[in-house]
Amino acid sequence: MVRSSFLLILIILTSSCIASLETFQPAKLPSVGYRYLDLIADETFDNIGDWRTYDGGENLYMTVEDGVYRIDLSQRQIVWTQAPIQHDNVVIEATLTQRSDYNYNAYGIACRLSPSNNGRGYYFLISGDGNYTIRWNNGRSLDDIIPASPSSAINTGQAKNTIRAVCIDDYLALWINGTFVAEAYDKKASDGVVGLSGVMNYEGRNLTVEFDDLKVWTSTFTQD
Repeated sequence: MVRSSFLLILIILTSSCIASLETFQPAKLPSVGYRYLDLIADETFDNIGDWRTYDGGENLYMTVEDGVYRIDLSQRQIVWTQAPIQHDNVVIEATLTQRSDYNYNAYGIACRLSPSNNGRGYYFLISGDGNYTIRWNNGRSLDDIIPASPSSAINTGQAKNTIRAVCIDDYLALWINGTFVAEAYDKKASDGVVGLSGVMNYEGRNLTVEFDDLKVWTSTFTQD
């Protein structure tokens, strides 16, 4: 296990995150191949001392508990926690379990977050109602790279999903439960740190999500 102190930062965003904006048809197969290199993080969330707890009262609580990292969010916010695992080209994979019964939310993993903890970076998100998206957080709002779109690969509601994000050069791609769903190219960030995120767009609603088995590999494109 890679042991590292994770930092937490919270920001209230005014833009909508996961609402479906348009129908998006992803490629059936990724346009490029990649390969795993070195495993640089393997976190099973067994040690509470490796992670920061944030207690925001009834609105937000984030901590390691019972072998997972848990986000419990009850107001219109995006929250994230990020690790000082500096990287440029990586594959990130984690298992996410939604425990709350309200499905209009978003949660996932992030790559190339700014080490300054301003939230800037790439976010790979799914929702309890079966949508996925790739977003750029500019520090104030979440902007579309891949707009929110439905996928049958997502286990909806109170369920477990494994998501994989690929960030190599300007290439971004998302797999859900082993199924490729989307890819894009973007040059806003070339390096940064790894993060976990939860999003709620509606006041008075709750998102509870647990993260486990987080792995990060350095990666590169395969050669033809």
